[in-house]
Amino acid sequence: MPVPPYRARRERITIRTPSVRMDSLQLPSDLIAFLSAGRQLQYDPANCEAGAVTLVPLTELKLERFPMETGSLEVFEQDPYFPQQGSYLVSGVNLTATCTNGHEAIGLLLWLPLERRYATWDSSHCTIQVFGPEVTWEQITAAPAAHINAQWSDMDPESPPVQDLIPWPAHFYSEKQIHQVLPV
Repeated sequence: MPVPPYRARRERITIRTPSVRMDSLQLPSDLIAFLSAGRQLQYDPANCEAGAVTLVPLTELKLERFPMETGSLEVFEQDPYFPQQGSYLVSGVNLTATCTNGHEAIGLLLWLPLERRYATWDSSHCTIQVFGPEVTWEQITAAPAAHINAQWSDMDPESPPVQDLIPWPAHFYSEKQIHQVLPV
């Protein structure tokens, strides 16, 4: 029996699934599962410097370049471009869409695929601090305010430790100082 024409057309359509794009971002599976379910972080916004934070939907995640300056790092003299003060363009995936306390939401939580670590980007100072390699999305969702607050040093004694990212082994350097996120 011949296939009706409308069926043949439908079968030829290729549907792009987010999983293809997600592979290129190297997102951890627990983060993908969380966002695939449409979940958001659950916490008391009063305990978070950024207030209530919403996450970027899984289908909207993308790789971007976050500018980072190294002049404030203790190891600045080890920077191959020392004493220049340009910007490293760190490849990362912004996870935060909005916040309510007047801070820039972009970069409050990042995934750095080259480092395979979560991080936070301070847009005012162009710095990136990374959480330890053992930090998982499950741990972040168990204490979201503490992880977001890690960006503000000594603000929250519950915040996990962070350290400055050393960008020069893996990220592009620009001789110009850049202060906004750039597309890849």
